[in-house]
Amino acid sequence: MKKILYFIIFLLIFTLLSCSSQNKQEPYEYFSSQENNYTEIITEGKGTTLEDAESNARVQALQNIVGMRVYNQTTVKNFKLVDKTILTKTYGFIKGSQIIEQHYDNGIYIVKVKYKVSKGIGDDDFFYILQQMKKPKIGVSISLISSYNLSGDKIAEVSIESELSKYGFNLFDSKRITEISDKTQLANKGLDILITGNAYAEYSGEYYGLSTARCKIDLKAYWTSTGKLIASVTSEAGGSDVTKLNAIKTAIKKTSEIAGEKLAKEILKTWMDYLANGLPIQIVVLDLSSIEYQNIANRIKSIFKVFSYNYSNGKAVFEIESNKFTDEIYNLYFKDYKLITQNITYLVIK
Repeated sequence: MKKILYFIIFLLIFTLLSCSSQNKQEPYEYFSSQENNYTEIITEGKGTTLEDAESNARVQALQNIVGMRVYNQTTVKNFKLVDKTILTKTYGFIKGSQIIEQHYDNGIYIVKVKYKVSKGIGDDDFFYILQQMKKPKIGVSISLISSYNLSGDKIAEVSIESELSKYGFNLFDSKRITEISDKTQLANKGLDILITGNAYAEYSGEYYGLSTARCKIDLKAYWTSTGKLIASVTSEAGGSDVTKLNAIKTAIKKTSEIAGEKLAKEILKTWMDYLANGLPIQIVVLDLSSIEYQNIANRIKSIFKVFSYNYSNGKAVFEIESNKFTDEIYNLYFKDYKLITQNITYLVIK
């Protein structure tokens, strides 16, 4: 009886060793985990190298599993296209990966990968990811209107920029905005979103020996490439100080901070919706003949969802929707064209 038992144990050990040996020869990496708090997802990644393709697939897995969170009363939905620099930080959330398919086509690596992704992300990690996400570059240009001479004072702009920075937005030098007379050129200079508005501030009397003031501010945010309105907010607040001028400045600062935070959240929510459902991107192609226009129009229509397009005087403009940024779009599909300029949602080629 013991011999039979030993023989069964031997067969079990041999079977396990054989399976282990076979697993090592599988063409994929696998990170085992004892945790059960994970979700499996299959994503497809593309890149000019195999490493980039796998990174792209990994990012998409993280983007989709994190799903919907609420941060400071802001709903963040499927934050797509996380910047690759956060992969080292978020690597712990990937519990397992398995390459299912991979192939090479016209200079592009394409991989399909199954991931096990942790569902649990702490608040600190979540805010870190939120800050590190690839986001549009924003410029602020505010006019101050008051009975006091505050021309040249940047208190409103600085306060709004401070709120935008908390959410990880990249800021455009406000001096450059004032230097560029033709605002349509801002997109060519790398500015994605322009925030404009007026701040109205006035002295409102004495209160318990202090000077008081009120301020109202109206802000609007536009895409520079298309001029489309993204969001608008209005805020009002008061301030007090020992002098009238400082009371007015305090009111401006408080109001600007409130309005800046509101607008940052509105832009962020709009950005999240775009990233979850598709980025609105404008592709401009210069110096085209009518035949060349037909060729590139057919190419773009076969790749993207196209909302509008027109051709005039050798210039073609395409309004598309994409889950890729312009740098990736150019590298994947338009390397045979000369890159003229681009920002996060605007691509000009020739």
